[in-house]
Amino acid sequence: MLHYKHVLIATDLTQGSKKVANHAKFIADQSEAKLSIVHVVEHAPSIYGSGQFSHALDINLEEQIRSQANEAMIEIAELVGIPGSERHLKQGTPKEGVLETANALNADLIVVGTHGRKGLKVLLGSTSNAILHSASCDVLVVHLEPED
Repeated sequence: MLHYKHVLIATDLTQGSKKVANHAKFIADQSEAKLSIVHVVEHAPSIYGSGQFSHALDINLEEQIRSQANEAMIEIAELVGIPGSERHLKQGTPKEGVLETANALNADLIVVGTHGRKGLKVLLGSTSNAILHSASCDVLVVHLEPED
């Protein structure tokens, strides 16, 4: 069995996230590895054009999204015993946020879920696929049931 030192859970906070976290915890426990978690909040959309005339849909929207995401991430982290210092909430694109966090933490395994999308959704790409093909460390992709 491979021996990992630092396992990073990349969560999208969907219902399958607990399954992903449990897989990561099992591997971390077997390897006696540190376990961390990251969620990346994408920027809220803007309205009324761009530049100096753009306005956020709601001034507090991004803060509300971050707060709700943090609460959901805490729930998953507590489920698998990840302390506050190993919980990372980032903002930006999911792929870049996960990869930057993995590099900063020197993670040697990223565990991420995939929803097994089909058809047009596959053509548009997925975060797990982007991470898989761009990471400088091992990536475990946990298959999840497709979401509606």
